Amino acid sequence: MISIVLLLLVINNRTPFMQPEGGPWSVGFGESTVFPHKIPLEKNELYTFEELKKQEDSTMFLADPFFVKEKGIFYLFVEHKKRKPNADIALLTSTDGVNYNYKGVVLTEKFHLSYPQVFKYKNEFYMLPETKKAGHVLLYKATRFPYGWKVCDTLIKNRALKDPSIYLSDSLNVLVASDDYLNMYLFEADSLFGKWKAHKKEIALMGTEARAGGRFFADKNGLWLPVQNSTEGYGFGLSLYRFNFDNGTYTTQREYPFFLKKSETVKEFNAGMHQIDVQLIDGKYYYVYDGNRLKTNERKLNITGPLKWNYIDFKNWIYQQCGLFN
Repeated sequence: MISIVLLLLVINNRTPFMQPEGGPWSVGFGESTVFPHKIPLEKNELYTFEELKKQEDSTMFLADPFFVKEKGIFYLFVEHKKRKPNADIALLTSTDGVNYNYKGVVLTEKFHLSYPQVFKYKNEFYMLPETKKAGHVLLYKATRFPYGWKVCDTLIKNRALKDPSIYLSDSLNVLVASDDYLNMYLFEADSLFGKWKAHKKEIALMGTEARAGGRFFADKNGLWLPVQNSTEGYGFGLSLYRFNFDNGTYTTQREYPFFLKKSETVKEFNAGMHQIDVQLIDGKYYYVYDGNRLKTNERKLNITGPLKWNYIDFKNWIYQQCGLFN
């Protein structure tokens, strides 16, 4: 009995059984002359869900921001949840990266949409959103950017995966996505429209940090990937992982634990944060991110979550110690 009590105390210390309840999500943005290893949340600009609600009264939150800059205009794509079962993809634009204007919904489906990773590939614009509820990883193409998004390919068939993040280059084409069981999978192909197949080391990460929280970012040392942390529930924080690829295999390393987490000073983010999109634009690093605020100051009891998450994290640790991921 004592050992069980001690085990529960250890679990509770790492992942509390009493967890806060998050409310609406908002987005923030900023820039830096160097890679932003620390985000000054208090100094950056915000676009809150209240601002969007003034234009779209049914707005419940906006989250999962991704952007592209084209011909001097910032195009910010977000998950837009209104008072209906499924979320859509909406667009905001800015000429200065500070003052954004809502342009409306640009993509809606019969199923839930989120995580609108938009990118330019061979002079065409594509979007790789989360389409888990469709049962496939679907790729969209803009027929008249930033509008007219149509499915142009199915990258991964018959797998319900969350938050797919893609990296494309002349020498490396990889994609990660996660399931509902705290596993992140890695896929590879010879091009965007090649045959995407599971890597021989299919599971890249597992546990409470096993879901992408933004696109890959390349530097001279390899690839960065933001990864969500859910030790205190969904949307609690974000860590940066280094992915290194060499001779057909790869390694992962958690280099910046809790790169983003709940803020004590910015009320819009006092519950947690879970995504960032960083790109080098015009010699500066521009970035957008999201976070949510506490719905109340009360905490709710969650027994199964901490038990499940700690079990999988322990299993993940054993796998790493035994080299089973290599």
